[in-house]
Amino acid sequence: MTNKEIIRKINEGFNSGNEEAILENLADDIKWDMPGGFSLVGKQAFRKEANNAFVIDPPRIKILTELEDGDYVAVEGTVEATKREGGIFSANFFDMYRIENGKVKEMRSYVIEKK
Repeated sequence: MTNKEIIRKINEGFNSGNEEAILENLADDIKWDMPGGFSLVGKQAFRKEANNAFVIDPPRIKILTELEDGDYVAVEGTVEATKREGGIFSANFFDMYRIENGKVKEMRSYVIEKK
């Protein structure tokens, strides 16, 4: 499986709400940073943040651009989800991943909510 295919599996897991499809592609000590939001380490911390109470349904992710260079994959796209308080969360995102031994070791997410 290519590094881009690994990232596609993760995003498909988010879209379908299949947590295991996401977690099986992460290193045990995954580092996930969202500048201005959070920084966490480990699959359990990743699981907790991915299941936050901010939204009530799986996100609808649309990939616009994917680039792969060695161990790095960059993905640009849009995301929408229904907010727990009502309304739709709609944003553009850019994620940078570093793959090590077939697993995502680092993920950095930049998310800009549409107004």
